[in-house]
Amino acid sequence: MSMSGPVRVAVVSPQEVVERGITSMLDDYPDRVVVTALPSARSDTTGFDLIVYDTYGLFLDGERELAHLLHETDAKVLIYSRDLRPDLHAQAYALGARAWISMSADAAELVRSIERTAAGEPINEPPSDRQGAAAGLTVREIEVLKLITQGLPNQEIAKRLAMSGNTLKSHIRRAYRKIHVTTRSQAVSWAIAHGLTPPVEPPRISPAPKGPPPPRKEMEGSSA
Repeated sequence: MSMSGPVRVAVVSPQEVVERGITSMLDDYPDRVVVTALPSARSDTTGFDLIVYDTYGLFLDGERELAHLLHETDAKVLIYSRDLRPDLHAQAYALGARAWISMSADAAELVRSIERTAAGEPINEPPSDRQGAAAGLTVREIEVLKLITQGLPNQEIAKRLAMSGNTLKSHIRRAYRKIHVTTRSQAVSWAIAHGLTPPVEPPRISPAPKGPPPPRKEMEGSSA
């Protein structure tokens, strides 16, 4: 994607202080970005090249709003995330996000990330895999920890990963040694703190029932 002028940016955050902060930072670069604050993720996004989305919305409102921005709008999405909540930007990546920036970034870095994301470049890799690899975990061990974090029993995890129960237990033991935990609850706490959130399925909307409604029963004692 080649930008012929300033990037048209919308900011979506449930917190006014964050919304105003981002807008104020970007207002200093009028030759590179034109910024507008939107009241919600369901606002009209027509005419915007990129949306800066505050992941605190995932904590307050769940996944539907971000899923809408990622899959039902034409704008690129840049995730704006708190360093102390790696689970939220990992959750955003699980939904399909491909670019994120830390709230600790300065204005110049934010503008550069906006321009690169608008041009279609992925910004930063999913934090879960990177941090898991830094701990010495294999891809399989990362998968196992993500499913443990989801609360699944060993039998279900083994079924999903197409492995025997004994093989799964070997993966769990090795993973526990590498992250220095001994219990399942400790493993879950470590995984969440390091962004190893479980894979997330897009929200499913049940279709409306077809056909006429069932006949209403007459209340007992009512006249015909």
